[in-house]
Amino acid sequence: MDEISLKTAVELMRGTVGIFNMTIVSNDFDETPGYEDSVNTHQEIVFTVDEDEPEIYAVGILFCLAMMSFADAAPRGYSENYFVPDEDWNLGYFIDGLKYRYGSIRFSSDYVSGRMMKTCVTFDKTGKVTIETTNRGKSAEKWITMLQGKKHLQKVK
Repeated sequence: MDEISLKTAVELMRGTVGIFNMTIVSNDFDETPGYEDSVNTHQEIVFTVDEDEPEIYAVGILFCLAMMSFADAAPRGYSENYFVPDEDWNLGYFIDGLKYRYGSIRFSSDYVSGRMMKTCVTFDKTGKVTIETTNRGKSAEKWITMLQGKKHLQKVK
């Protein structure tokens, strides 16, 4: 990542992680049978940004959640052929996934650099944020914890 992109990314994170108040509205997780022995998952987490001007956090929240999704993502199936092991998340990937529609800004990504992201994050003008993932297990729960500035602990086996 070039120096300007790195500085921008750091500033987006610094102005977002652990800074704003949020309320988790819902956390829905579904598993369905997949092909052969596999299981398909879908998770939707909705939270609100509880600030007077929630929209000032929109780009930072979208960027941080997209970056966390990328960091957790791995190749799946044929995407392994496009996998770049040492690739960093960058602003170009982020901008490619952004869309503004009906008063909401949305980041959506299927595969990036051979990684299966299958993540969509929507921030509406009222401060409601919806995270949707497919076949990512419960990864989004960890991202919410990190977005709040808390450490994510895992059980040691």
